[in-house]
Amino acid sequence: MIATTWRTVAGLPAPLRTLFSTTLIFRAGTMAYPFLAPHLLLEGGMDAAATGLAVAVFGVGALAADLAAGPLLGRLHPYTVMRGGFLLGAVAVAVVPLLSGLPALAAGVLVWGFAYEIVTPAAYAATIAQSRPGERKVAFSCYRLAINLGTAVGPLLGALIFAFAPYAVFWANALCVAAAAVHLHARRDRTPGRSTALPGDGGKHRERARPTLPERTRFWAVFGLSLPIQLAYALPSVFVSTYVIVGLGLPGYWAGVVFTVNALGIVLFEVPLNVRMAAVGDLPALLIGYALAGAGFLLMALAETGPAMVLATLVWTAGEIVVFPALLDYVSRVSGPAADRRMGQFSGGVNLAFIAAPQVALHLSGPGHPGAPWAVAGAAVCAACLLLLAARSHPYTWHKEEPCTSAT
Repeated sequence: MIATTWRTVAGLPAPLRTLFSTTLIFRAGTMAYPFLAPHLLLEGGMDAAATGLAVAVFGVGALAADLAAGPLLGRLHPYTVMRGGFLLGAVAVAVVPLLSGLPALAAGVLVWGFAYEIVTPAAYAATIAQSRPGERKVAFSCYRLAINLGTAVGPLLGALIFAFAPYAVFWANALCVAAAAVHLHARRDRTPGRSTALPGDGGKHRERARPTLPERTRFWAVFGLSLPIQLAYALPSVFVSTYVIVGLGLPGYWAGVVFTVNALGIVLFEVPLNVRMAAVGDLPALLIGYALAGAGFLLMALAETGPAMVLATLVWTAGEIVVFPALLDYVSRVSGPAADRRMGQFSGGVNLAFIAAPQVALHLSGPGHPGAPWAVAGAAVCAACLLLLAARSHPYTWHKEEPCTSAT
């Protein structure tokens, strides 16, 4: 598994290897945001309400970046947008701990959220431009691998730094983000200009008018059907600890076990599995992923012991491994010449889910039904799976795939 992953990453085109290493540096350096709230409460002298508002503004900035990504990527190379996001983010994260007062903090965090998020749609656009349709699921899997490896390292380093010098975690984050910008700039000679190929056109450049009505409705159909998946997979990060400790009354280490099982499953299996499934169409991959996700979250709702919860985690992790590369691949196919704008809008759905997930968990969970958020998420994903089956029968809701002729 590890050897397959290594060979796959090493075999990526040079621009995508650059994207992989840059993303790894960037995500490994993303260590300050998890400690923003403790910093504001302990060092900034803010109360809980003001702290919650300041942290929430990060999501507003991220949504603004998703909306701005399309126009920016229509004019600039994706790596230019990424470098700009890195540099702006490095300045913002270094300045935030120096700010005082809610208005100034909110403005700084808003810019920080914008700079952080603008990198994602730009990275999606770079992946689409530098990979052929038959290879795109694997390319997206490698990009997600870089994210997950970096995310596994960043918060741990941040916790160690924050324990000794709370302010230093922000400056370390800023230095790492700046290092990602320098790394991407230094490798620009190995990063050819953006491909003129449009997704799905076989490498032949075509000037296209604005997307047709069926093209637009297909995107919004998959966007809507992806929201239950996005919301379901936002739940673990915000609800697992509460569910384990408060809802089930289990030792807190079981929450750590859930996170570890999920992270190891993604790192070990996502790339090899998607290499094997490269020739599998997006529809069957999505149906498999949705079914596994729905079953996994329903099992989480029924779990009453640590081992049962780990079993459920294995199931929904398998769904995550399959469904997200397939979703990104399908959205890139269905978007046609509007891929840059559509990938930004798709990222906006991810941020909406992360904003909504804590509210959903808070309102649905309770002493008599601690697993209700998992049950609702699982049921919503299963319903979306059935709607996906129905959507495939109409050209206004489903993009018919061309036969796959290449695989990585």
